[in-house]
Order: sequence, then structure tokens, then C-alpha cells
Amino acid sequence: MGILTIKNLVFYGYHGVQDFEKELGGRFEVDIKIRYPFSRCSSEDTLHEAVDYQQVYGVVKDMVTGRKYHLIETLANHIAEALVDQFSVDEITVVVRKKKVPIDAVLDFVEVEVTRLGHPE
Repeated sequence: MGILTIKNLVFYGYHGVQDFEKELGGRFEVDIKIRYPFSRCSSEDTLHEAVDYQQVYGVVKDMVTGRKYHLIETLANHIAEALVDQFSVDEITVVVRKKKVPIDAVLDFVEVEVTRLGHPE
């Protein structure tokens, strides 16, 4: 078993509850962890049985930039579900960070994390 990690993908999206968030948009960061048996691809050293991280990136990009959600919880959940549906994996964890949040506080970011069990072959 192994874990493929794609760390700190950065996108500009229009997610939020406030109208100005939906109009002006903001920066969102996404981390992906995918657990699957590396043995199925490493024995032949081919991409055929591996999780293609270019395809993972494409799914995440489409979800973050092509749709609008009120909550980053919903965004993270939809990313996880889309990845589980597309790839044969044991488990996927998605982290979404929102750097600018409309609250009166000093903070680095707000982050949500969701994990979904996959459909291994």
C-alpha cells in the first residue's frame, strides 16, 4: 500500500456565503492524499495501473474553478466523491484551505478535510 500526495494546488474560485465572495472570488488551496496499492503499477513501472496525477489535477481544477459552492465543506466533499468515482483507490483525503475569510479574526486560513473510502479493484 502507498500514499500519493499532491500538496498545495492553488486555484482561484468563487466560493462563499457572502455575495462579495461569489463576485470577487478568492484563492483556494487543495491537498490530495490517495491511498492505493503501488504494487499494481510498480511491478511493471507503467502509468497504466497508477493514479495519473495529471488527471487528478484536472478533476480538482474543474471542481474548484468550474463551479460555485457556498461552503468549502461542500467543495471538499464533491472533490473527494469525483476522485473516488474516477479512480480505483482504497481511500482519498481532500483538504481545502481558504486564505481570506470574512470574519473578524487574525488567522492564516480556514481548512476543512474530508476522507472517503474508494472502490479498489
